[in-house]
Amino acid sequence: MGTAEMSRSRASRLLALLAAITAIASLAASPAQAASNGASLLGCGYNASHPFMRFLDPLPYTLLPDGGFEAGGAGWTLSGGARVAAGNEPWNVSGPGSRSLMLPARSSATSPPMCMGLVLPVVRFFSSGGSLLSYMQVDALYKDAAGRQRSIMLLPIGLPSGGWIPNLPMLQLGGALNALTLNGLTTDIQLRFTPRGGLFGSGTWRIDDVYVDPWKVV
Repeated sequence: MGTAEMSRSRASRLLALLAAITAIASLAASPAQAASNGASLLGCGYNASHPFMRFLDPLPYTLLPDGGFEAGGAGWTLSGGARVAAGNEPWNVSGPGSRSLMLPARSSATSPPMCMGLVLPVVRFFSSGGSLLSYMQVDALYKDAAGRQRSIMLLPIGLPSGGWIPNLPMLQLGGALNALTLNGLTTDIQLRFTPRGGLFGSGTWRIDDVYVDPWKVV
């Protein structure tokens, strides 16, 4: 191979490497740009806010339908004694409020459906209560491309606390939800909250201000 040909080969490889770096940088920048202008919520008609910024979480979120329970749990399906009761998380991230959802042992609550995208939806909320070794299980409920009802558990689990705490961001890690959306872009997803018990039962939980980052990137 001549010197000129070797130079052209090296130049071609360098150009390919630069193109790959540019593409990776563009992909990495997209979520940041979406977080700043709300673009990650396009396609579902939501407005973004940053309610967890004080907890060092810069992601854009939108409140679930009646996610603050100030409308008495409108649209939610409550069972096993779950009910809206007096008492609010102290930071008032969704605005001044006076209500939250109470979840005693063997109860559950399912949110109204909400449009979400095919990239990992992230769920955050505030909780209090629970007994030793208990946890709050959150499942995403959806229909796959064949119309079958499916569910997938979000991680990490919610941990018990003597006072109100912001739970860590929850997301689904299996990838099945992303691959089986109805139209490949968005689908309606419901969230089901179920207290789970250990040796001492689940105790009574409270949740409030349930937010989702649907990650609908277009």
